[in-house]
Amino acid sequence: MSRPRGRLSGAAILRQKGGMSRSPRRPRHALRRLLLAASFAFAAAPAAANPYLDVCLDPATPPATAADQCRRAAEWGGLSAREAAQAWTTAGVALSEMGRDGDALAALDKAVAADPGYQPGWAMRAISRARRGLSEGALSDWEEALRRAPRDWRARLARAAFLLREGRAEDALADLERAAAMAPREPDVHFNRGLALAELGRTEAAREAFGRTIRLDPGDAQAHLRRALTRADGDPRGALSDLDAAVRLAPDWAAAWATRGRLQERMGDAEAAMRDYRRAFELGLQAPWLNERIEALGG
Repeated sequence: MSRPRGRLSGAAILRQKGGMSRSPRRPRHALRRLLLAASFAFAAAPAAANPYLDVCLDPATPPATAADQCRRAAEWGGLSAREAAQAWTTAGVALSEMGRDGDALAALDKAVAADPGYQPGWAMRAISRARRGLSEGALSDWEEALRRAPRDWRARLARAAFLLREGRAEDALADLERAAAMAPREPDVHFNRGLALAELGRTEAAREAFGRTIRLDPGDAQAHLRRALTRADGDPRGALSDLDAAVRLAPDWAAAWATRGRLQERMGDAEAAMRDYRRAFELGLQAPWLNERIEALGG
């Protein structure tokens, strides 16, 4: 199986193992809302004379409009260094939401240059650099972000998600344990703890972490699927219950159907497995193993 991909709070980026399709996503502007919430303590009051800043800093503003208004706000003049950094940081996140990662990184470079003391600029530039495969720069930015705000659990979660993708589960877990101590009721922290623990072979602890995620957010289909994977060997009925929940919560998620099909086949119910495999195929899952199983079961 391939390496797990950590999940950022407000921006689910997990891909399931074994070639499975992308998992259900979260609201479009969630990462920008998190940025503005996290940066509140760092922000000065908006400059009253600037006609663009209010729209820039409204998390409901569509990404293209936000990127434009934030750029105009930063270039208008009359902003403090802190306000300019906040405008450029918000522009960077909006551009990232649009898939314009190069432009996003350029905006975040301007944020850090405008006010090196504005911690969210470092944290968001780390995410932008990570998305572009600039690993060393990303880690350097996260180090700076956490030096300036050691109790920023969101930055620790983001770094941990990146470390998981880099195959550094032990380092990711260290960040996640600290994040969990600071934000014990954040489901994404415990979900990523589960990923790290599973990668380290600590199956029982991973199962508990996914269970904690589910208790905090019963509608999290990803957590149900991941807990099912930790239960499949010793508690297949419990695993099947989790996969039933994943399918119910995310009926268009091909990975949930395919995973349940595998478990059904393993438990000896070829007919149920075939139904699930066919549904996964209908939902667009393209994987050689899936075609092989459908053919083997006479489909």
